[in-house]
Amino acid sequence: MLMMTPGPTEIPQDVRNAMSRKIEHPYIQEEFSEFYLSLEEKLQRVYDTEDDIVIMGGEGILGLEASIASLIEKGEEVLCISNGIFGDGFADFVRMYGGKAILSDFPYDSAISLEKVKDQIEQYDFNLATMVHCETPTGTLNGLEEILKILKEKDVLAVVDAVSSLGGVPVPTENMDICIGGSQKCFSSPPGLTTLSVSAEAWGKMSERDKGDGHFYTDLKVWKDKWIEGGQFPYTPSVSNLYALDKSVDLILDEGLTRVYSRHEEAAELCRERGREIGLHLYPEDEKLCSDTVTAFQIEGEALDIQKRLRKEHDILLATGLGEMKGDILRVGHMGFNAQAEKVQRTMDALEKVTT
Repeated sequence: MLMMTPGPTEIPQDVRNAMSRKIEHPYIQEEFSEFYLSLEEKLQRVYDTEDDIVIMGGEGILGLEASIASLIEKGEEVLCISNGIFGDGFADFVRMYGGKAILSDFPYDSAISLEKVKDQIEQYDFNLATMVHCETPTGTLNGLEEILKILKEKDVLAVVDAVSSLGGVPVPTENMDICIGGSQKCFSSPPGLTTLSVSAEAWGKMSERDKGDGHFYTDLKVWKDKWIEGGQFPYTPSVSNLYALDKSVDLILDEGLTRVYSRHEEAAELCRERGREIGLHLYPEDEKLCSDTVTAFQIEGEALDIQKRLRKEHDILLATGLGEMKGDILRVGHMGFNAQAEKVQRTMDALEKVTT
């Protein structure tokens, strides 16, 4: 089966092979610590940052929750910028950990308004803001550069979900304080790891905050104290997943980030062009808002049936929408190992057959 979903993606054979290698003991063998440090340095190159890298054993959502759990103070007002499900999810985490989410929300098919965000920043005394680079459920890529600059000028920490964009499109990490990635998206590695870049300013807030009831697995500061400063892992790393991620990152760096981004752009353009040819409508309709890692098509009320037919008749797996849009959106994931013209062509050929 060809799995053209926006994560998990198809996994290259070299990555699968890496996952099966004999493991090293993370607490006893210094070779593993050396490997881990090397992987962190490689990830800094993908992130284009000198900030510290943390790799947590858990799917990308763990990175979102851990970021909020590690930074928020009880009763703190947090600016949650959202035009999608995961942007809304940040607000849920803020409430879960005792904060007050101030939403700067927009329709799921529209861009984020810089003016509205600026107005809200002026109205409140924020220390923390959250946002999403690529909203996977709708295929929307948000332009964040100007917002990030304003937040930096106001000394507001910026936490960004880049799970579905990191490694597939350029991510403006320069003014981000925490940038979250996930192994199963553009890295085309098995699910199970979340990666985070963490700025000095974010570490500082974690050190100063009142931890309240406390927590451990979602406390990023544990990684600062135990691993970054102490050279000891706070808990047993997911060794085999790390071997796989290391190989995935090698493949990206060997190809070169410029070429990787171009390949994703070409795959996305091909997908959208073929979609127009067979009469499908984009979501969002404005193509300038569409991500080069995932394309969402509006297929009202028929998405689940088409998904089922593609799987049964053509051995191709696509994703539908989430939540209330589950039956109205069909998503093609052209990210990571799947950002290849021949795979997109095969997918769209099959989609044409079941929709015309």
